[in-house]
Amino acid sequence: MAGRVSSKERESSSPRNADNLSHQITSTSTSESNNDVVQEKLAIEERLAAKMFSYEIICFLFAITFTAMAALHSSPPKLSKPPIAKPFFDQNSVILDFYKGHLDAMIERLTQADFSFIMYYAPWDAESQALRHEFENVARFYHPQIFFAAINCWHPDSECRVQYNKIHGYPVLMLYPSRDSGINYRGIRTAPYMIRFLDAFMNPIIRITHKEQLMELLVAYDAVVVGYFNFTRLDKTPGYREFYKAAIRSLERDPNRELVFAIVTSALCSKLHYGVHKFPSASLLMWNESLSYPEGNEWTSENILNWISNSIHQPSLWLQPPGIKALTLAPYLREGPVLFLFTPRNPLHMENYIYNLIREIGLQYYNCADSMLVKDIIARLEAKRRTAVIRHFSRNQECADLKKNKIYTKQIKESVASISIQKWINNSCCANVAMNKCLLCKTKVMNPLEKEICTVISKKFDVCKETDVFMTSAMIRQHEKQIYNYNKNYVSIKLQESTLKRLHAGIEYKSLLKEDNDSRSANMVRRNFLKGDCRRWLAGNDYHPSLFPRDSPRQFNFSLKESVCKTNKTLALIAIDSLHYFHFADHLGIDISKRKNKTTVVIMDAALESQYIMHHEFSEYALVDFINNYTQGLLQRTLRSDNSKRYRTQKLLDEINSNNADLRSKICVPELTTKTFLDAILDPSKDVVIMYHSPYCGFCSAISYVYLTVAYYLSNMNHLTFVRVDGDNNDLPWEYSMNRFPSILFFPAKRKDDSTVFPFSIPITIPNLLNFVLANLDGDSHVEALINICQMGTGEAPNKCIARTRRLCLDIIEQLLQNYRKLRRHLSFLDKKIARNKCKIILFKLEHIKDIHLILGSTVDLSKDQKKAQLIKRKFFKYYSTIRSLKIDEKIEKQSYKSQNVVHAPTVKRERIRSEL
Repeated sequence: MAGRVSSKERESSSPRNADNLSHQITSTSTSESNNDVVQEKLAIEERLAAKMFSYEIICFLFAITFTAMAALHSSPPKLSKPPIAKPFFDQNSVILDFYKGHLDAMIERLTQADFSFIMYYAPWDAESQALRHEFENVARFYHPQIFFAAINCWHPDSECRVQYNKIHGYPVLMLYPSRDSGINYRGIRTAPYMIRFLDAFMNPIIRITHKEQLMELLVAYDAVVVGYFNFTRLDKTPGYREFYKAAIRSLERDPNRELVFAIVTSALCSKLHYGVHKFPSASLLMWNESLSYPEGNEWTSENILNWISNSIHQPSLWLQPPGIKALTLAPYLREGPVLFLFTPRNPLHMENYIYNLIREIGLQYYNCADSMLVKDIIARLEAKRRTAVIRHFSRNQECADLKKNKIYTKQIKESVASISIQKWINNSCCANVAMNKCLLCKTKVMNPLEKEICTVISKKFDVCKETDVFMTSAMIRQHEKQIYNYNKNYVSIKLQESTLKRLHAGIEYKSLLKEDNDSRSANMVRRNFLKGDCRRWLAGNDYHPSLFPRDSPRQFNFSLKESVCKTNKTLALIAIDSLHYFHFADHLGIDISKRKNKTTVVIMDAALESQYIMHHEFSEYALVDFINNYTQGLLQRTLRSDNSKRYRTQKLLDEINSNNADLRSKICVPELTTKTFLDAILDPSKDVVIMYHSPYCGFCSAISYVYLTVAYYLSNMNHLTFVRVDGDNNDLPWEYSMNRFPSILFFPAKRKDDSTVFPFSIPITIPNLLNFVLANLDGDSHVEALINICQMGTGEAPNKCIARTRRLCLDIIEQLLQNYRKLRRHLSFLDKKIARNKCKIILFKLEHIKDIHLILGSTVDLSKDQKKAQLIKRKFFKYYSTIRSLKIDEKIEKQSYKSQNVVHAPTVKRERIRSEL
């Protein structure tokens, strides 16, 4: 059994056929291959592990790198240390310079002053450096009345830089009143204008005591804002602080105080004379109307200013552009034509006599409704203009006398005592002492001298009654002279020496300050005010002399209103300071420095792109005539002409021969202006190529090389000229103006109407521009131009250039022969002399072109054969001179033929043939 089982097992285990054998072999090979696969997997895993390790190292290195970069970026950048702060102003200056930017220290000083004028500067800024001298002059003028300081607000890490880190530009000028926010000065940064601004700030409001004074303000200023208050005292007068704040804040928009603020402090006066029964209230008085502050609006300074800016309109105004890119002029030019007066302005003199004439004419110009108020203002302005010279020199004399102490000494000798009725304390009369004298009159608590004085005044003027002393009675105006100042109106009542001696008798006084030693006495206050006023006046004389318009040569009747009111050509009247804004006039083609008194008038019409300049000397008659002529359309458009660049020479550096040798040459291209344009363009003896350019056109500079290169190639042609014109700074006739730059035009000789523009769709290159010029030249000029190009050795090969020129000569010869045959066929229709002259011209042209063709056939390179080139040049010179004489003869023959009244049975056919020939 066992042997059998084993034999079976052997049989079962042994293969029975070939398939089993192959299967066994396959299984063996499979096991071997599996071992190989395992080994390969292990090798791959090892390699992957190695790569992963290397990837981990790379990622680790990247992580370290990015971490370091992030740390570097997150940390503050390393900056070089700023330069050490240095004083910007001199140590002896009255200006306190916080050059290290200590803002807290400056604010502490501000709180100790009533007024502070501060300059925020950057030491490297050019405008700050330019303003330094002007700011110093202003500080010397007002020290110690105003505290002046400057702070370096640029220095890094300074208190000012940290607090004000968004200042867009330096310098910044701020005026700080005590216990109030600052006001930014936005006017002209010169000492006279800043002095005017500071004076307006310290005297923001004028008190009105009678209606005549209000009329004087309307004449002196563009508009008046009047506030009506029931004034008792500052802290108990509703609305006064907001009105005062509006007067102060208006200086940000109106730094030169063209709009004046005034107040009526008496409720009774407001009711009787102005019809105002509600307090506080305000009115805006303008040249032709008066507007009341809306009752529904809240009484705040902001609302008051918005109401004024939305309501005000004036016939003329001073315009002061900010000095940066702005739209200051745009609103006026969009609305219609504008008359600009360029004249010097003296900000230290409140009255500008030339501008007053513009105001006077502007009021007449707009007074179509025949307003009596406007006529009254015009009459007052005219009266002031007639007496301007006398008043001006009288003021000079008064200030000179005051400077020498003459006026003050005279006043002291005339009177022993001076009593002023001041208008700042209600129900008071003798207000030169700090008590209510009228109350003392009632209570009888005063010494006999004071009682007698008060009694005399009360009997004469009734000032101790239950009335408001802000009202000056008519009796005071009749008996005593009134002296009106900026905001101090008082009446001086002088007692005779005898009366005073009687009053002094038997009275003993305690020791008091003498009047000339008491700075608060009436005379000293008045004297100091007059001295300050005269100081500004004399400083104005030093700044710029006053100008007076020339008197009209004769009396004339105004037709200004009639002509304007019937048309729709309304002018806006604007005055500009020619001392600071002369560049505006320069852009209009006006050289202010060459104008008398630096004054001129120009009308601009933006819609028609036209301007009209008044060429006569400024006067009333000339101005009215100028406006009338414009209204009636009689003025000729004035064309600007820029004479600053008459000729420009540019060096042209180009490779012009086959050996790439550098040839340095100067080609002079004339720069035309408005005055020389037409003479150069319309020259019948020359073909003209002109390039329109602009200093603001960047591409014009890029193609200048191309233009000058072509001009250099054709520079030997006497009858072809290249010119340029600044189309932006020179006004040209409409038919010759271009609306894009650069533009190139060709004006052929004797056919100026057939001018051709270089196509804008084609790039401006040397070959394109050369082909454009050649295509517009006549046959013989075309040949000469090609010869010049061949002589320069540019473009195609020399032999090809000559061959091309000879082919052109043959074409011209063929055309001339056709013209000659045509002329021979129609000889019977022409005058014999004319026909003979025409034949002579054609034959001479044939001979000339044939000679040129033969000379070109005897050379292969004109750039090397200079003898042949010079020979051709001489022939062309002789040719043009002969042709010119023959054309003149032909013209003479035609004129003589027309002058003869010989008619050879003219027919339509003969006339047509003659015109063709």
